[in-house]
Amino acid sequence: MADAKTEAPRAIRVVVVDDHPIMGVGTRASLARAKGIEVVGLAPNGRQALYLVGELQPDVLLLDIRLPDISGIEVAREVRKQWPAVAILAITGYDEIGYVRAMMQLGARGYLHKTISGERIANAIRRVAAGEKVVISDAAESVEVTSALAGLTAREYEVLRLIASGCRNVEVADALLLTVKTVEYHVSRLLTKLKARSRAEVIVKARQYGLIPEEDVVDEHRSRSGF
Repeated sequence: MADAKTEAPRAIRVVVVDDHPIMGVGTRASLARAKGIEVVGLAPNGRQALYLVGELQPDVLLLDIRLPDISGIEVAREVRKQWPAVAILAITGYDEIGYVRAMMQLGARGYLHKTISGERIANAIRRVAAGEKVVISDAAESVEVTSALAGLTAREYEVLRLIASGCRNVEVADALLLTVKTVEYHVSRLLTKLKARSRAEVIVKARQYGLIPEEDVVDEHRSRSGF
């Protein structure tokens, strides 16, 4: 009696999202050599990422957080809402506590720093596809010891990033499609959670905790000029 042929396991289908062409193509080339992984799409921005996820239904979305149109955080939120079976693996060149917490609160299964090798990225993809959680980041390792950030939600983090960049509440509301009253509520929560007495102090503390990069912060005079 002839032995029954065993069917090879299906490759893990991955969509890669990176706004830097060299990084995106390099990651795709590296993963093309990885056993059991197939890159089915490459997106340079958030909107293209959402389109490809909807069209291709990958197993894993390897998602850069900083994108030129909509943020990786917004992409992750939409993917979790529309295609919850897709495993999100965030990857960024910025090692910040706020990024880690925001992505994990949105249901990302992993968070990687871009300095890791292609082999480790491939291993992380295999693990999140299998339902595991993977974190390879100096900031991620220190998340739990930063108690002031323990309750910060992804939405509050987005509001924080915008006010740090100099946006007034009405501008934050426009950017996030919220009402001004809702933005005021989030700002109030940021004051409470970061134990700050003013908008400017919120920004100062956020910088101290590594929540926002220096280049995203405008001069504090404008930040003090009103909510």
